[in-house]
Amino acid sequence: MSIERKFSVGVAWMAAGAWIEQAFNFAVFVILARLLGAEALGLAAMAVSFLVLAASLVRETFTEYLIAHKDPGPQDYNAVFWCLIALGLGLAVLMNAAAGAIAAFYGEPQVAAFLRALSPVVLMIALTAVPVAILRREMRFNILSIRAIAGVVVGGIVGITMALTGWGVWSLIAQYLTLIATNAALAWFSVAWRPGRIPPLADLKRVAAFGTQVIGLRTAELTATQAPLVMVGATLGASALGQFSIAWRLIEIGSFLVVTPLRMTSQSAFAAITRSGQSAAKLLGDLFDVISLIALPAFIGLAVLAPHVIPTLFGDGWQDAVPVLQIMCAAGIFFCFEKVQQAYCLAAGKAGQVTLVTWAEALLGVVLIWLLSGYGIAAVAIVFAARFYLLWPLRFAIVARLGGGGLLDILPRMLKPALITAAMAAAMIAVTQAVDTYAPVTLIAGIVVGALVFGLLATLLMQDRITSAIRLAKGQGTP
Repeated sequence: MSIERKFSVGVAWMAAGAWIEQAFNFAVFVILARLLGAEALGLAAMAVSFLVLAASLVRETFTEYLIAHKDPGPQDYNAVFWCLIALGLGLAVLMNAAAGAIAAFYGEPQVAAFLRALSPVVLMIALTAVPVAILRREMRFNILSIRAIAGVVVGGIVGITMALTGWGVWSLIAQYLTLIATNAALAWFSVAWRPGRIPPLADLKRVAAFGTQVIGLRTAELTATQAPLVMVGATLGASALGQFSIAWRLIEIGSFLVVTPLRMTSQSAFAAITRSGQSAAKLLGDLFDVISLIALPAFIGLAVLAPHVIPTLFGDGWQDAVPVLQIMCAAGIFFCFEKVQQAYCLAAGKAGQVTLVTWAEALLGVVLIWLLSGYGIAAVAIVFAARFYLLWPLRFAIVARLGGGGLLDILPRMLKPALITAAMAAAMIAVTQAVDTYAPVTLIAGIVVGALVFGLLATLLMQDRITSAIRLAKGQGTP
């Protein structure tokens, strides 16, 4: 099967898997939010913010070496595995040791117990990372999709059952532990590879040299996205963090649905094309076209409908999340484009410069959010989104040096989708104001009108782009 065909099949599997996974995940999230309330959600978020940072250091860090490598041998797989085990074990121990200090930082003693209970997750992800990398390298995205869905379903059943029987915040902790454990078991059952002895020091050093660059990138990414949650929790309390977390979770889900199937499959495709001696720049441009057709209407539409989405899904007690969600939709658009740019750079084995830009975003956000957190969660959301756009031209410059096209190459391609999205938003605002009675009815009316307006205008004005997207989905032509 050609790279193009593998890519299109992979996108189909990852898209189907991502949508089904997130449908279950979102349903579980809404149920638990309604059952447990803002304070419980905020307490769990205090612990999970630090867990996500630790987990990101073992998920898709050292294993990126295996994706980018032209022909990794057994020593490479073993070196990556043992590097990850050492890192995962160290991080789990550190989480246990720091749990008390983190709880004291928040002023919430029970957070320490949550962190200690969640610490095994880091080691479980480390154990699973190489099997997942093998599935990614072989473009066996059907297995990855089934695995993700199974984890969400099993974890959701455990979490909801515990919430209904009075376990409170521990329902969220158990849900996450069960999800990761299910994912780990299925990953190992899906590959024949098993780890061998610890390889020579030279092999470990070679993997570590590449992996530490990606660890720096992942740490910066998580600092950029999780630091606001930490600071909101520390300065404004658990309830405010619960409101902020609701908005952030919707952005996470939206960007995941749009870009994860493309990011996961495109990185493997970029690497395969590069290994064959060809340029992956055309695939990058085509992916930007596809993302513009999805991300712009999705997040602008969500911003318009936020006053109706929040009460429909979570009830009237979550109104403070509405302006946060509207502002952070801008960040959602950024993430959809940036993740594919990042995949392009990682497939080329170039993580260093991207890491520096990501750290600049993270540190700028930390400083500005700390200064403005006293003005409320909406002010935090503004800073959260704005710093990404301020530094985005630097990312385009890095991609341009790798032959993938710069900002001035992309902007003209964004004009039509932006104008059509603006027309869609205007129509949605008009209809929601005209039918502003019962939130669910208004929400449905806005979605229907938005989809019709965008679909009609896109068909009339961007037929070439739609055709290109269809060809890409079918694996036709050269990416």
